[in-house]
Amino acid sequence: MVAENGKENQTDAASGSVTIYHCLCTNLALATHTPLENMPKRKFDAAAISTVGITSGMAASVLTMRGLSVDDKAILLTLDDGFEKRYPVRCSRCGLMAGYHLDKSQFIGTETKDGPNSEVLYILPGGLMTTDVMQSGKDMEKEIGLIASS
Repeated sequence: MVAENGKENQTDAASGSVTIYHCLCTNLALATHTPLENMPKRKFDAAAISTVGITSGMAASVLTMRGLSVDDKAILLTLDDGFEKRYPVRCSRCGLMAGYHLDKSQFIGTETKDGPNSEVLYILPGGLMTTDVMQSGKDMEKEIGLIASS
């Protein structure tokens, strides 16, 4: 699991198990050693915090972002304690926003102060499902509460 300091729990990576996630449209999205429910969450939006690729010698929690693309244009959020500049990460098939990268300017010690910090991915809750859930044929709209029950 990725701790607040960005280091991954070695037991997840060492076990060799990989969890595959798909967008709600069934497009392959990403593969990870650490299931999303085991990753630390941001207090602000409950997004799972994950590392991508090899970051300063640490193992990555997200191995690949195959069916996801990063927007070139950032969005700016006004928060109670300031601003946050995000680069949306979307499904390359349907465009659903599955997560985001923060701007490099929001990280201490980055050489370049502009553009997405692609070493850390924040994965929003409810936008991805595992291969097992997808194959089970469950009604995803009811599973994630998109349709209110009558």
